[in-house]
Amino acid sequence: MPFKNREEYGGTSGHRQSRTETAVHKIESLILQNEWGDGERLPSQRALAEELGVSRPTIREALVSMEARGRLVIQPAKGVFLSGPGTASGKESATGVKVQASANLSGRESQMYQFRYAIEPAIAGLVAVNATAAQVEDMRVVVASMRRALESRDIVEFSRLDFTFHSQMIEAANNRFFTEAITPFLGLFFESQTLPLTFDESVQETVREHEEIMEHIREGRSAEARKSMEWHVRCVARRAGVNLIE
Repeated sequence: MPFKNREEYGGTSGHRQSRTETAVHKIESLILQNEWGDGERLPSQRALAEELGVSRPTIREALVSMEARGRLVIQPAKGVFLSGPGTASGKESATGVKVQASANLSGRESQMYQFRYAIEPAIAGLVAVNATAAQVEDMRVVVASMRRALESRDIVEFSRLDFTFHSQMIEAANNRFFTEAITPFLGLFFESQTLPLTFDESVQETVREHEEIMEHIREGRSAEARKSMEWHVRCVARRAGVNLIE
């Protein structure tokens, strides 16, 4: 899909933006320049990354952030679309974040939890032994930010950070086979992580589970990190109304 990109991008005066924020602004500029309207499909993540000079993980985070704000709709296996009539799925909360009732879960979502249960514990075990010190620190910062988002009851930021953490885990395994296998399903990953969007005890449990995973990763305890991630995915699925069979 050809598109215009005439602008040279730079930071805004006096304000240092994160890489994700910068990518969001670049994508928004492309939308304006090309006059893309509601319901229009955006270029692929690869095309956006190459055109904007941004890494694909950063593009993914930017798209997820924009979806959390109600700007985009990510449809697994179909693409990313500007929000508009016929593009939304599920209902929207007061914050603009999509919420899907567990009673309406389709077989696809149940299968994604099963996929996560099989794959993510293995990834966590690899992260404990393969991640660089910088990657471990990045994940630690995200988990600490999740705790702050919980305390401030910022549901949009919490959802974004939750997705960011699991995306970082995939990268920090430093195994290209996992990265290439999971990348096409990241949109559905995000959807499965944001089904139960209420600030109650279950969200506090989610943060504690992430903190436990990070403790094992920092100590290089592969088996324990694997078990903690296995428990986390089981709990997330249960909170969404999906009972996993071991």
